[in-house]
Amino acid sequence: MEDKDSPALRVGVDFRDTQNATQPVLNHIKAGKKRAPLLRYIRINLPRTTRLLLIGVIAVIGSASAAVALLKHEPFLFATPVLWGVFGAAVIFVAVGLITSARIWTWGLLIALCSLLVYIGGLLGNAPYVWHGASVVNAAIWNITLLASVAYLVLFGALRYGMIVAAPDNQHFLD
Repeated sequence: MEDKDSPALRVGVDFRDTQNATQPVLNHIKAGKKRAPLLRYIRINLPRTTRLLLIGVIAVIGSASAAVALLKHEPFLFATPVLWGVFGAAVIFVAVGLITSARIWTWGLLIALCSLLVYIGGLLGNAPYVWHGASVVNAAIWNITLLASVAYLVLFGALRYGMIVAAPDNQHFLD
């Protein structure tokens, strides 16, 4: 019996007469198993909030990179132009992310990886730590570049794994 007033049909989710009508929509169950991996059961459907969170993390990366570039303590040779490059890319990312509905999360991954490489370069060079003559605040800002980059990598992994969703996408939850 078919429900013509189904909430799923009203929002445009129609799997009638397809393979997905009788089988799982997402093929996450491996052959020979009865259940999907545990992390596949965690699904958070807050697309606009996740979008703003991803944009906010990139904004933190950009502002921390600019703050480190303004220091008199250069992490490694020619680090200042690289830090300003990360800042510029972050500004463009944030502007595009706030103005359009484009799926730009891979570009954010590149910004986070560049920031992570700058941090690693600083570890091999003369990073602004307290024992290298920097203040506690400057050392904390330097560490924020690492923590924000790792946070973006974790969020991007969760986005690609299907645990979270970022606008304009939707997981079609029908509560």
